[in-house]
Amino acid sequence: MGKTDSKSQIISIHEQTLSMLKRLSLPPFPSNYEKCFNEIFNEQANQELINERKKIETAADTELSRYLDIAHRTIASFVEAHADISHVAQMQERYINKEADDGIVRCANFLEGLSELGKNMSVELKKAQSKIDELSTELNETVSLLTIDPLTKVTNRKGLIDDLNNALQIGKNKALSIILLMIDADDFKLINDQHGHLAGDRVLYFFAQSIKSVIRPGDKVYRYGGEEFTVVLHQSDKEQAYSLADKIRSKIEQSQLIYSGKTIKMTVSVGATVHHQGDSYDDFVGRADDALYRAKKEGKNRTILID
Repeated sequence: MGKTDSKSQIISIHEQTLSMLKRLSLPPFPSNYEKCFNEIFNEQANQELINERKKIETAADTELSRYLDIAHRTIASFVEAHADISHVAQMQERYINKEADDGIVRCANFLEGLSELGKNMSVELKKAQSKIDELSTELNETVSLLTIDPLTKVTNRKGLIDDLNNALQIGKNKALSIILLMIDADDFKLINDQHGHLAGDRVLYFFAQSIKSVIRPGDKVYRYGGEEFTVVLHQSDKEQAYSLADKIRSKIEQSQLIYSGKTIKMTVSVGATVHHQGDSYDDFVGRADDALYRAKKEGKNRTILID
């Protein structure tokens, strides 16, 4: 089975998962989706697809291992560098505590030696800071790799979960001026069928960059999964959020993507919701997903906001 066949089978399992969720009247929270997806996957996936999934999961584990390795090396380097500094400091203390002999020459030698030890301390401090800066840069780059979607170059679902949970901690005792948008490509399977999966990948990248071009600098777009994107709007009310969400929808509707000499027309449906005091991650995302479901049900290519 080739890569295209694998993608087709995964898309089929994805669609069956959504059908199962609707049939069971289950809200499409990540935990419900994963349970249904795994059940269908285990029934239908052949060995090659199972191996491909393991390979992807192993790659993710490898990235996490690299992250942890850098963290361990950062700590070890910090300890090592400070051990060097401590050693020089001890030398200074022993030198100072030595009883200086009488005489101008002995006194001059003492001051010269003390100055040299001071230089050594300065060198060790610079070496330690340089090593820490180097490891911090590597660590930040690795963290970015764990939270950036490689196809669309926007933050992935892991990043959304981290960012949203941090924000929701503040919203335990008060409503926040945060709006959540769920944006889903309409009839994306048709685009893949008519133009191929490489064209579909181009469309997803185009969606992500189009959304980024519309939102404000303080807001953020995430690839939630598949052809679905999420936007978190800060310091925004319902009217502003609806206007911006519909601007995203309109921009994509009016755009034309040329791929292999063919024009690809695209639309999206948008669901939006406001934050409620005490919202959990599933509460907040679930309401936005309900709004998106209504937008799809009412004919697609529209924006629905649930208060």
